Amino acid sequence: MAGATYATPQLPQRFALFIIEGTTMSVEIIKDQIFQFLSSEQPEVMAIKGEWGVGKTFSWKKFLKEACIENKLHLERYSYVSLFGINSLDAFKYTIFENVINKDIIGTEANLETFKSNITRLIDSFTRQSFQLFKGTSIIKSLSPAIETIAFLSLQKTLICIDDLERKGKSLEVKDVLGLISLLKEQKECKVVLLLNDGEEGLDDYEKYREKVIDIELEFKPNPKECTEIAYSEQTPNYLKLRELTTSLGIRNIRILKKIERLTTLALPLAAEFEPEISDQVLHSLVLYAWSYFCSNSNEKIPPLEFIIGKGYTLLGIGNEDISNQQKKWQTTLQAYNYQLTDEFDILLSEAVKTGYFDEKEFKEKAAEKNHKILASKSEGSFSNAWKLYHDTFNNNQDEVVTCLYESFKKNCKYITPTNLDGTVSLFRELDEEAKASELIEIYIEKRKYEIELFNMQENNFFGQIRDQEVIEKFNDKYNQSVTTETAKTVLERIADRSGWNSSDEVVLASTSVDDYYNLFKTEVGKRLSSFVTTCLKFGQFGNANDHQKEIANRATEALRKIAAESEINRIRVKKFGVNIEDA
Repeated sequence: MAGATYATPQLPQRFALFIIEGTTMSVEIIKDQIFQFLSSEQPEVMAIKGEWGVGKTFSWKKFLKEACIENKLHLERYSYVSLFGINSLDAFKYTIFENVINKDIIGTEANLETFKSNITRLIDSFTRQSFQLFKGTSIIKSLSPAIETIAFLSLQKTLICIDDLERKGKSLEVKDVLGLISLLKEQKECKVVLLLNDGEEGLDDYEKYREKVIDIELEFKPNPKECTEIAYSEQTPNYLKLRELTTSLGIRNIRILKKIERLTTLALPLAAEFEPEISDQVLHSLVLYAWSYFCSNSNEKIPPLEFIIGKGYTLLGIGNEDISNQQKKWQTTLQAYNYQLTDEFDILLSEAVKTGYFDEKEFKEKAAEKNHKILASKSEGSFSNAWKLYHDTFNNNQDEVVTCLYESFKKNCKYITPTNLDGTVSLFRELDEEAKASELIEIYIEKRKYEIELFNMQENNFFGQIRDQEVIEKFNDKYNQSVTTETAKTVLERIADRSGWNSSDEVVLASTSVDDYYNLFKTEVGKRLSSFVTTCLKFGQFGNANDHQKEIANRATEALRKIAAESEINRIRVKKFGVNIEDA
């Protein structure tokens, strides 16, 4: 029988065709049908059809294990076979054999031990005469095409699940698979379950022959809520909220749901030390971003991730940006999900969706920043409360909105992001409050003037969320002015205080001349001196040092060499920093 092909399968005379189709069946009804199938003594073939990713395989394995626990499994042996990449009937038949396990270990995968057990049972079933065929040969060597055929012949009264029909190898025909399934049922008294994706190409033969082979056909089409019940358990962190969010977006793909579960499981412990709103944002944003990132390419109704994170206050109707009809639909989708604004913490969450992991240090830094703003928003007269006058009513209250936003902005400037500033300014301009809009920009820059990197548009406006030209121009002016007017001393003092620096600090230090470094090191007295010197020299020790960092170290080194050349005691002092002073 090795390599045999099968004629068009014939409908068994003693079995009536039983196809359940039409309306969507609930998961519980599907489960009940599977239990009936498993407990029956009759050899039968059941097909379970459904869209890719809705959890057919996941649910089958779950229901099978439950049936086994509840003693509703009639047959004693079970084999699960994926047809992915299988190119011949011989390989298919042998795969069935090597994956056979006893029903008491259902829930575990076939392994080397179960394979050895199958081989042992196979050999024990041979007659003494047939066993002589393999006497004196190793078990590996004896696994010839002949024994592979015998292995298939040994299959009797076995429950077999065949998965991934649409992913079979090119050399394996669907009609041959169906023929073998018919043989397994008719001659081997097996019960066969066929899992297949509905609507896939290459399944014409299945549709042609299904009524001749399939006794029971179930349509597995769980709704989004049922899919969450398949994917999540009570052990899933915040599973009730997670189910609510994924259901609201209509997510039915189990793989996507499990990706979301993994990301939230990683993130929520990191958010535990902050206000509850941080955890809420983690769940709310991660669900949306994962849905978008993994599903938007195959569904134009789903907004792409780049669209979501690139939207600032335009999602609130502020601004004159021209958008397509498709983008308008995306905005409606986001509004229905109650997604209003992408902030810096959201950007971090979106990157984690793409990379699959979180940087704990960066996560906690961004979460802490957001936490400060949340605490501020809970105070009386907060900026968030002022915005509610815009969001939560259709009253003709323009003057009240402007006044409250203006006053709360001045009071809470410390906690307002550049994106918040841009949105507020844009709203004021649309309300013909140009003077107040410009005033808010000036107030913001004045109160945040020592946060130099805040005004670095090159670093902080990757997604183009800041669109107001006056904001952009004045931020650039402030940043450029700060970079050129700051001294090496103030930068080095700030680095010493906070144990960190930014790109603008590097620009200042790299622009400092050798003479300026000489004067700084000569005039500084006290414990700060060593800190200044070592900070400058460390820039040149980085393995991936950039041009600015190399320049800082080189200029500081030259200044130290000039100092070393002045006296023997200074030569010794400079030498302790590891500077080469042979030529000094």
